[in-house]
Amino acid sequence: MVLENLLELTSALAEDRKVESVIELVLQATMKLTKADGCSLYTLDTLGQHLHRASSMYNGPVGIMPIGERIPIYRPDFSPNLQEPATLAVSTGATVNINHIEHAVGYDFARIHEDDKLGGTVTQSLVIVPLTVQRDRSIGILQIVNPRNGAGTPAALSPDTLKAVAGFATHVALRLWNGRLVEENTRLKRQFDRYLADLPKQRRKQKPLPLLKKPQDLVGDSPPIERAISLIGKAAASDIPVLLRGETGTGKEMMASFIHTSSPRVDKAFVVQNCAALPEALLESELFGHVKGAFTGAATNKQGLAHEAHNGTLFLDEIGDMPLALQAKVLRLLQEGEVRRVGATKTEYVDVRIVGATNANLEEKIEAGEFRKDLYYRLNVFPINIPPLRERPSDIPALIDHFLKRASAKANKPVPVVAADALEALMCWSYPGNVRELKNILERARLMADEGYPIELRHLPPELAGAGDDTRMSQMMSRIPDGDLKSIVGQYEALVIEAKMREANWNKSNAARNLKVSRRTIIEKLNRYNIHRPSS
Repeated sequence: MVLENLLELTSALAEDRKVESVIELVLQATMKLTKADGCSLYTLDTLGQHLHRASSMYNGPVGIMPIGERIPIYRPDFSPNLQEPATLAVSTGATVNINHIEHAVGYDFARIHEDDKLGGTVTQSLVIVPLTVQRDRSIGILQIVNPRNGAGTPAALSPDTLKAVAGFATHVALRLWNGRLVEENTRLKRQFDRYLADLPKQRRKQKPLPLLKKPQDLVGDSPPIERAISLIGKAAASDIPVLLRGETGTGKEMMASFIHTSSPRVDKAFVVQNCAALPEALLESELFGHVKGAFTGAATNKQGLAHEAHNGTLFLDEIGDMPLALQAKVLRLLQEGEVRRVGATKTEYVDVRIVGATNANLEEKIEAGEFRKDLYYRLNVFPINIPPLRERPSDIPALIDHFLKRASAKANKPVPVVAADALEALMCWSYPGNVRELKNILERARLMADEGYPIELRHLPPELAGAGDDTRMSQMMSRIPDGDLKSIVGQYEALVIEAKMREANWNKSNAARNLKVSRRTIIEKLNRYNIHRPSS
């Protein structure tokens, strides 16, 4: 019988029958094989929020159960509803095979009991098989009520029978999955056709792109930072999602703002939300808004940040820490521009450019089930890595100048000079906190130094000032740039000359005296390495 059913299913697939026909064949084959009282097939919606009953087959007066019944995947607090056996199966990919539900511990059978009332059945044994299309992706479930053993008694399925039912489920899962792919391709083609039709009109009214102008706080011209700036220029010219990746303190929000101000959306809003800063329920309301009465304290309707960013840019910082339930809504926003406020039944549409940022390893989070793979692929269309400060040491002197000038101007104080030993320590430090850490170190050092006197080694934090020669050498060795000996020596020679010029307050004669070279040599090196005194 199993072989006959499999052959019939294979034939149905070969004949390219409609998916409804394949589902009906699977239900019939499952009912025959398991001698069950009833069988239902549920599909997972595209947002991964609910299972929907697509079809059913029952013995007895009812015949079929109501189509469209929804099983929520998440509880009201957005935690996975794993006590519901159907949710457990689709979320984990594990088969539920229960001999007697009255003796099963850890499950919530409230939905099953409601079905019993509708169908006139009394569920004793229950089997739920996930519809799996990939190793870690399920798109629905096949639910079997009261399968029977050889004696005709409701019981869990034997391993052989379970294997056969899993084979049926695989057939229908593949057909459902292929159907979804066809629908998605059709939708994308329609979208592309509309885009092509509108292209001449868009070109006529398209504004010229703003000139790519670095923000004042974006200091440095090292190759790593120039590469990032080049990518930002390319990303700004389109509306594709951008994912900024980099360690804490590297300036991801500044880079996101740079993308916005360099794009055609520059005249519209740039809206920022840190996804790790709010609890899940508040974050959903903040991003998507809510309607009056949606929850305690919701006294009025409220727009979300997605509404505020309409025609502009929405920057989602620390998106790697966003709860899974909200990731589904962000995916919908990315794909369709759809927004649904908390407590609302109506969908709204916005035109928003999404820029995400994270310091997390998203690939590891995907493996751990903490980040949606589909959202990752939608966001990671144009990734830009923001380099840590330890990979751009040649930018440190310019950053020192920038931060000291800005802090001194704010305090209405003269800009202090940095002594050679302090500059050496600043150049050798690895900066786990990156540019933000350097800024904080310099603000502290400026306060520690007496007005009119240079910042010395003793004014720096103990971990910098107290680092021994071995520590400094290991820090320096870890920062040796790539290249041949001549180019590496040249880079360090340029750093030393610039440091000595700063120490001498840009007096060439004094710098030459300190380095025990001629003034002419200093001038030659300054020209060779294009070293100039920073403008005031």
